[in-house]
Formats: sequence, C-alpha cells, structure tokens
Amino acid sequence: MVGIVAGLAAAALLYVGVGQLLKPERKLGGVVASMLPDGEAATERIDAARELDRQIGRRRAKICDAQVGRETEDLQHDIQALIACVEEQPATYRRLAHFLSTYGEQCVRMLDGYLSVERLATPELVHAAREDAIEALCALQGTAQGELARATGADEPAAPDGADVKGDTDTAAGAARAGRGER
Repeated sequence: MVGIVAGLAAAALLYVGVGQLLKPERKLGGVVASMLPDGEAATERIDAARELDRQIGRRRAKICDAQVGRETEDLQHDIQALIACVEEQPATYRRLAHFLSTYGEQCVRMLDGYLSVERLATPELVHAAREDAIEALCALQGTAQGELARATGADEPAAPDGADVKGDTDTAAGAARAGRGER
C-alpha cells in the first residue's frame, strides 16, 4: 500500500515537473522574464492589461455610436502601445501598473455606464452620455499616452490648441473639450 502511494506521489510530481519544463518561457526585452529582477511583476501587469484590453473590446463591440466607438478603439490602441513598451523595456512596468490600478476599472465602469444609457435612455440622455463618454475616453487616452511618454522618456503628447497634457485626467479632459471647440 505504501508503495502505491509513493508511486502515485512520484508520478504526480513528475507530471508537474515535466509540465513546467515544457511550458515556454516568456521573454521581455529579449530576455527570459524569470531572469529579470521584476520579470514576474511585469508579466503579471502585461497579462492584466491584455485582459483590460479584451474587456474594453467586448464593450466596444456593443457600442452603436461611431465616434464613441472610434474613441474606444483609440484607447485600446494606447493601452496596446503601453503593453508593447513594457514588453520591450520591462523596467517600465510600473507605468503600466499605475495606469491599471488607477484607471483600469474606471475604463470598464465608464463603458458599462455608457452602454446602459445608450440602450435604455431617451435621445436627449444618449446625446449627453455620448459627449461625456467621448470626454472621458479622451481623458483616459491622454492618461495612457502620458504613462507611455513617461515610460519611454519621451516628451509629453501635445494636445489640441497648445494645451499641455501631462497624463492628468483633468488636463486631458480639458484638451478633449478644446479639441471639440469647447472652452
């Protein structure tokens, strides 16, 4: 009986061990992630950002308004650019982590709220929700672009009418209003 239990335990350990050996190692910046000081943390943030991108994409598929849809796609593009930056420069993962922890859930909640209004509300409410959604998406895009600029060491993105976007949602929202001709 003891021999059977020991044999099953050895088989289970062998199965897990072989599974780990056959699992391909992820690479970040051309280096195996597990060899980097913060490689595990970077891969976790990349996976979380990809999940956020998928969640936004599922909601994008339900949006009827073309402009809100375009702004949502632009936000996805900015998130994907931030992911690509971390994949090439793993040390910048903290910028992605900051965006995810501060704005990730906000992105999803805002799109859910917009979709609720788009489906159930009167045309007047839909118009107001549309303007708010576009403004919020522009602010989130500015924030993602600001995080990317800080991660790459590049200058901050320029906003319409010379406004300075620093990844701050208030400033980005102002830039969005300026881009639509509002003050």
